[in-house]
Amino acid sequence: MDAIANGSELVIRATRAGTWSTTLSNGRTVKSSVADVPAALDLTGITWHIAAEDWQPANPYAATTGPAAAETKKTKLELDIQGLKPWPQIPALQFVAGLATYTATFDLPVTWAKGQGALLSLGEVFDTFSVTVNHQPVSVDQLSAEADLGAQLKPGRNTINVRVATTLNNRLASLDEDVKNRGFVQPYGLVGPVRITPYRTVPVSGR
Repeated sequence: MDAIANGSELVIRATRAGTWSTTLSNGRTVKSSVADVPAALDLTGITWHIAAEDWQPANPYAATTGPAAAETKKTKLELDIQGLKPWPQIPALQFVAGLATYTATFDLPVTWAKGQGALLSLGEVFDTFSVTVNHQPVSVDQLSAEADLGAQLKPGRNTINVRVATTLNNRLASLDEDVKNRGFVQPYGLVGPVRITPYRTVPVSGR
């Protein structure tokens, strides 16, 4: 449970049902009751759709010089995976480098209403990333990979998209002997665990 300011109002945000005590700056203790908080959702093992853009040399690697050596072709790949895992463990993405968008759906109760929200934790993500929920951008911490989904959620079916950008290391490992011999393969992609933890906010009365 957290006590937070919501504009000029003090509210508590609880991820489970119960009665909570808040000590105010004037020394008073106020009790607030929270009921009917939905259970947390673990999205790690569900089906995710991946739409990837594989960045590769447009011309023969190492045999091309000058500006042509920097030309890039972007091959599009689409696949579904059951459960999140790093790209080196997915045959179709083993040596892919570039961009990918992960898409999944999850359901919230039909009773979902104002005063309810959820915290998103993406777990491990490699490398930079952005998130949308129901086609709305979400502000997400690039270090903790956590976000407050707040008003983006709705009753019933919701859609989450996580767009991930990688380095070029793993593609080079399939093309360049020096890179390959280093034996360093990076765990690209959204790895998780991905969890959505609903919360309910109630005002702290008696201020």
